[in-house]
Amino acid sequence: MSGDRSPAVLSRPCACRAFWSKPWCNDSKRILPRHSGLLWRHSKQPPILAPHLLVPPRPSHPSGGPVGVEESGRTPYAAPMALGPIPSKDLPLLSTETGRVDLLIGNEAIVRGAIEAGVGFACGYPGTPSSEVTDAFARLAPNLGIGFEYSVNEKIALETAYGACLAGTRAIVAMKHLGLLYAGDPLSTIPYMGTTAGLVIVSGGDPSCLTSPNEQDQRQLGPSLHLPVLDPRTPQDALAATRFAFELSEATRLPVLLRPTTRLCHTAAPVQLGPIQAARCTGFEKDPARLLPLPANARRLRVEIEERLDTARELVAASGLFNREGPDKGARALIASGVPAATCSDILAQAGLTDSVPLLSLSAVYPLPEAWLLKQLAPLEQLLVVEELSPFVEDQLRVLCSLHNLSVEILGKGTGHLPIYHEYDPAVVRDPILSFLGVDPDTLPGPSATEANSAAADLPVRPPILCPACPHRSTFFVTRRVFGDDTLYFNDIGCYTLGVGAPLATGDALLCMGAGVTLAAGVAHATGKRTVGFIGDSTFFHSGMPALLNSVRQGANTVTIIMDNEVTAMTGFQESPSTPVAALVQAERARSATDMEAVVRALGVESVETVDPEDLPTSIAALTRARDHTGPSVIIARRPCPVSKGRILSAGGVAPGEEDSSSQARPVTYRIDPDLCQTCGREGAGHRCHQPTQPPFEGAMTHARSLEVLQTSCDSGCDRPQTAACASACPLHLCIQGYAAHIASGNYAGALELILDGLPLPDSVCRVCHRPCEDVCVRTAVDEPVAINDLKRFVMEWAARQEVDPLGSQAERCQESHGKRVAVVGAGPAGLAAAHSLRRRGYAVDLYDAGDEAGGLLRTGIPAYRLPSEVLERDVTRILELGVEFKGGRRLGENLDLDELLRDNDSVLLALGGGPGRTLDLEGQGPAVKDALVWLASQEPIQGNAIVIGGGNSAIDAARSALRRGAEQVTLICLEEAEEMPAIAEEVAEARREGVQLNHRQRACRLVQGGVEIVAVTQTVSGDFAPSNFEDVSDSTETLSADVVLLAIGQIPDKSALNGAVESTQEAGLNSDAQTGATSRDGLFVAGDMAAGKGTVTDAIAAGLRAAWGLDRSLRGADQADEFIPPPIPAAQSPACSPTASRREYSGRQHPGELDPSARTSSFDEVIHTLTEEAARAEAARCMICGLCGNCRSCLDLFGCPAFRMQGDTIQIDPGMCVACGVCEHFCPNGAIHPVFATDPTPDPVVLQ
Repeated sequence: MSGDRSPAVLSRPCACRAFWSKPWCNDSKRILPRHSGLLWRHSKQPPILAPHLLVPPRPSHPSGGPVGVEESGRTPYAAPMALGPIPSKDLPLLSTETGRVDLLIGNEAIVRGAIEAGVGFACGYPGTPSSEVTDAFARLAPNLGIGFEYSVNEKIALETAYGACLAGTRAIVAMKHLGLLYAGDPLSTIPYMGTTAGLVIVSGGDPSCLTSPNEQDQRQLGPSLHLPVLDPRTPQDALAATRFAFELSEATRLPVLLRPTTRLCHTAAPVQLGPIQAARCTGFEKDPARLLPLPANARRLRVEIEERLDTARELVAASGLFNREGPDKGARALIASGVPAATCSDILAQAGLTDSVPLLSLSAVYPLPEAWLLKQLAPLEQLLVVEELSPFVEDQLRVLCSLHNLSVEILGKGTGHLPIYHEYDPAVVRDPILSFLGVDPDTLPGPSATEANSAAADLPVRPPILCPACPHRSTFFVTRRVFGDDTLYFNDIGCYTLGVGAPLATGDALLCMGAGVTLAAGVAHATGKRTVGFIGDSTFFHSGMPALLNSVRQGANTVTIIMDNEVTAMTGFQESPSTPVAALVQAERARSATDMEAVVRALGVESVETVDPEDLPTSIAALTRARDHTGPSVIIARRPCPVSKGRILSAGGVAPGEEDSSSQARPVTYRIDPDLCQTCGREGAGHRCHQPTQPPFEGAMTHARSLEVLQTSCDSGCDRPQTAACASACPLHLCIQGYAAHIASGNYAGALELILDGLPLPDSVCRVCHRPCEDVCVRTAVDEPVAINDLKRFVMEWAARQEVDPLGSQAERCQESHGKRVAVVGAGPAGLAAAHSLRRRGYAVDLYDAGDEAGGLLRTGIPAYRLPSEVLERDVTRILELGVEFKGGRRLGENLDLDELLRDNDSVLLALGGGPGRTLDLEGQGPAVKDALVWLASQEPIQGNAIVIGGGNSAIDAARSALRRGAEQVTLICLEEAEEMPAIAEEVAEARREGVQLNHRQRACRLVQGGVEIVAVTQTVSGDFAPSNFEDVSDSTETLSADVVLLAIGQIPDKSALNGAVESTQEAGLNSDAQTGATSRDGLFVAGDMAAGKGTVTDAIAAGLRAAWGLDRSLRGADQADEFIPPPIPAAQSPACSPTASRREYSGRQHPGELDPSARTSSFDEVIHTLTEEAARAEAARCMICGLCGNCRSCLDLFGCPAFRMQGDTIQIDPGMCVACGVCEHFCPNGAIHPVFATDPTPDPVVLQ
């Protein structure tokens, strides 16, 4: 309401005059809906009129000065009010039209009251609910010609206002209730020294903790610190109380505390305006006896305070801030202060008791007008005191009655009639008031407290969240990605507080402004762990600098993150010291932004970096450096608040970062590609896992993806591969990125589940795998490949240490038995894998082997320093415990007949291994020549020197074992160059470290007494390393000393037991289908070396799984068999189709510990150890998550942007909420989020359900 609206043209008010609901009407009979709550400015609720508060302003002196206590002959303020162009919303505050009535919220009424009182200086620190006071003065100060500042904290604000007061200028300072205690040091002494001009302290109270961590009752400071305290009831009351407060302050030389509460501060009601007095300044007068409160002066000043309080009591009594409604007589009465006084008036009116029950209303609560109160209390029998929070008035009344021997019974909080906490809305006090008056609440209209609580319980929970594109969300997001779940986080008061809940979850404790720094330091000192403290930019200058200095001096093990959005956003976008000049629309208030990083460095912090939190790679890299630093580290996360930025642009200002961006094409929103979102890259091969979505897992994935600066499909521009390169190269098609993400997030059971789901012999494979996944790891282009096999081993060793199987009984994941029986011949890696798979498919499985124990080559051909027997036993036991029946000592063709097996079983699977070793036809006589695998299976020692011929894994194993069995010198001879050897590169390197001499491009040509003649060769035909493809180099023959020669040049499958019953045209094995293992004979399947595989343990396992699937398909059909899809045959990796990325983060590969070199050749102790947990998690975090993952809702579960919505089972972006910040595009693990530009076709609208 604005303009020429006087009480004469307002409608007659109904009995309901406060802030709570009641229909009303005006002269046109317009009816507005009932509303039980605040009457905000934008509400369509009626204005509230309180006639008894429409008091006329104090009469003016003919000279323009006020009459009474202001009649001091002060000179006008040097800069008189100069009205220029004024925004329409500020017209009521600056109007010179006396008697005009406008709709003002309580805070605006306070501003108007101060202007009418001739305030000359205003300042404060923003804090809800009082923020609009300082905001209004910030806008109006140029028009008023008065001084104003946003102080860096409340203490400084009060001290500055007091300085203006001592200079003879009326001053007002505003803050919330929490800030008043922060200003407690000067506040305690100002009453001693006294004011010169009026000093009014506005401190907004917050019953019910609506915007605060506590609801402290600052009224208690009145008697504690000798401050008059005013507690206005309505906006009109607030204007009158503010105007009177300046007079009271000057008359008593005491600062006056004006305490509006949230309900009043933000409630609109009609306010009648009074005349505006000119601001004056009388100048500073020296008075050492008063203004220097040294102990002697302070003792004298303390005595004087009592007299000044007596003066305050007299002036308060005559102020008109007390009121009695209702009858002159009655045995029972209500007395209320502040907003509850208006609420009581409403309740009495609704109950029809206005004319029968006295209501005493107080707008000043200290000091109380004792004479007036005694007169009111004397005839009463009972008095119910209605006030919010502590029994402040109630206790004073009890003392007053006791001192004057009044028999009135005081009821309220002390007697349990009313609660001692939270705001008194009508539902809270209605029933107690009516019960006190002897009225049955159920007989009257209106909600009871029970009904109100029930209605509130039916409402959905809608916690406050950060705005779309808020840079704080990105800061919290990247911090969680770097520090994870195990770090303790300490938060700050402000927008940042909204990061404490899910999904950002960055607040383990929250105390007060700036305490994020100090709490983090205290916990770090006590626990020895590195902690993270958040603090806002405004808070940093408010109270963070001393806290950070203390952390530096004490060497606190903390990371402080200063969240600089260049404005004090939550309380209304007030400027802060970090606000850049370009962001200040009001040129009169332009200041240079404070260099925050320079301040931090000046405080002594050595590790300081400033980042844009929406630049995820840079931010994560900087946070990682801060995490790994020793001592205090500071990250300044700087990005302008987008809402403030929009306000600046709409007001004609230039927002930071907008100066030269007009030509850049920017997205208008983002969309989600349903073909990529929640899509598993391995799903096409039938390998999608069934794990649930888990935020820690998502966090590890988004951490990896966020570090990418560029996301490109491949160098040739083709679509990004859906399956990670490592999974494509893995013979078992394992979800490597999945278990790496689980390890990085600390979920080892989740990693174990993924490993066991596709790998029957994980303990063995993680020690002997040839690691083709690492050969194609995309990370290699950045620094080094991820230690994939070491990660797998870490998980398996973790599982072995658990007293209880982390995943429960694996038998529970087997299909039900269907009565079919199969035989698997050969208990090496292929046979064990096939038996495991067939048992899980519900078959009764007999596993035969010539050896007495299962394991095959794993048990007899791989030395214990690589694969300890107890580790292999874990794999074998796991498989046999599924129900596989092992039958050892059974050799096919001797005591085991193939035809009989086929007759007695539904099908047979052969996994016979490689057969006898190949031999060399060496001329001459010399050292004994032995098959390396046969020798490895024995325990035969070696004396003297040994020569090993071959370049594969068996050759390396034989050479290293020879050293351990007593050989003085071991030389390995092979046709291959070092990089061409089929042996695992790491094993070759270990052989060299242990002293094995490797001779490349050589062959043995003759045995001689005491040695072997060798000759250098050159390759004449590319391709296989067959001897026929090499020719000798002339004059290169030499003799090597040797006492034994170990041959490791391959094996020949033994097919003699088959009696030609199976088609075989290959020297390497039987003819079979590569995908199913099916042979030419019905019911007979083959896997492993007999199937002409690649000859590695991992490939043999994969072949066993495929053969088991093929067998199952032949017996039960595809529908049943395809419940366990085997791994596909790996395709050759093309470097042209490998995804590439530039990263901000570089970190070397983590290496496990090793056996001391001096102890290696004297025992068969395992050489390579397991990664530590810390190293494993760090190594897993290096995984770049190259493939698509179907178990991802990171945008919803981790980022929490309100623009994301679930539409059925799909995630969508609401273009109406999205502000196109683009952060989600950068961290999406599947790259499923894409920008939409203004020139793009209009996307289908999102229909929210």
